Amino acid sequence: MILAHLSDLHLGHGAFDRAVGGRNVRERDVAEAFHRAVEALVEIGPDLVLVAGDVFDRHDPSPSALVALTRGLEVLGAELPDTPVLMVSGARDTPRRADDPGALAALESFPRVETATTVSRSVTLRDGTVHVRMMPHRAILRGVAPAPEPDPTADLNILLAYARVKPGRSPRSLRIGSDQWDYVALGSDHAAREITAGVHYSGALERVGPAPWTEAAEEKGFLTRDIVAAKTTFHRVPGRPVVALAPIRARPGDGEGLRARVKEVTGEVPGGIEDKIVHMTFQGIEPTDLIALQGELLSSLRSRALHLSLEIEEDVPPSDTRVRDLRAGLREILDASGGGTAEQQELLERLLPPEPLPWAPA
Repeated sequence: MILAHLSDLHLGHGAFDRAVGGRNVRERDVAEAFHRAVEALVEIGPDLVLVAGDVFDRHDPSPSALVALTRGLEVLGAELPDTPVLMVSGARDTPRRADDPGALAALESFPRVETATTVSRSVTLRDGTVHVRMMPHRAILRGVAPAPEPDPTADLNILLAYARVKPGRSPRSLRIGSDQWDYVALGSDHAAREITAGVHYSGALERVGPAPWTEAAEEKGFLTRDIVAAKTTFHRVPGRPVVALAPIRARPGDGEGLRARVKEVTGEVPGGIEDKIVHMTFQGIEPTDLIALQGELLSSLRSRALHLSLEIEEDVPPSDTRVRDLRAGLREILDASGGGTAEQQELLERLLPPEPLPWAPA
């Protein structure tokens, strides 16, 4: 049996106030990533599709978000008519009122689509041989959720949950006995990762966090799980390119040097910065130094990129290892010159004191 595990679709997510044809560009990016995933699912042909929460970016999704999901379900229904699709609500798309079934519940009108929006429920498939326990966000919201129970009469037990899996009795965590389940499909984490054997977060299909450049190095996509072989495979889904440039260091007040470095760094981006989300960080300058970038240079960069983010990093004290190396190097120089003067020795001790350092971690 092959199952597909997706989560954190965030359909309807928008950002950066950039629109084409009246639609936010990032909202369209997210919808296109979902449809790429649907195309991949059709090619793979799984026996079961699990969607572990945050299907929508908000509890009252926009019409375009609903259209994106329904079109994807229509394709799956037409191409994979025997494949059930099971979805649970996450923190973003949980209805505000407990008596509100939520937008996701309306999708149960599609053949072989099952949802859980406010309370946990179980679904049995294949004449009762496969049991899926579905746990939406609200079922876990108040304190620690009771440990879900597998069905001892089923051949396969699968847990689908929007939850943080943590040891002990942490609030809003889910306590599971991983050895009781053939697979645990989790949502809420945007990065694909394995918690333990058979317990996985599939990650998001697009970079939908408030600072997508922090996820620039992460691949986005979904998982498939071969239950018999106990093998999990990650399937990459291409999305909007995100570039986090290496920090640009310049001297305060050196506007010409700053402009030259910005041109150099942006010119080295493979394929250019066109239509990409670009994040630039600066070190060693003051906020007023960014005025030197105003005008033609900054306007040109912003017109080429989908979004350009600028950030000045505060100077961070060097690590204790680097300080030890620097101190040893300076001491070696002083020793080579006869030990240096008393004033030089005192200056070394004041600037680079012996361990423990004031900023060393406890």
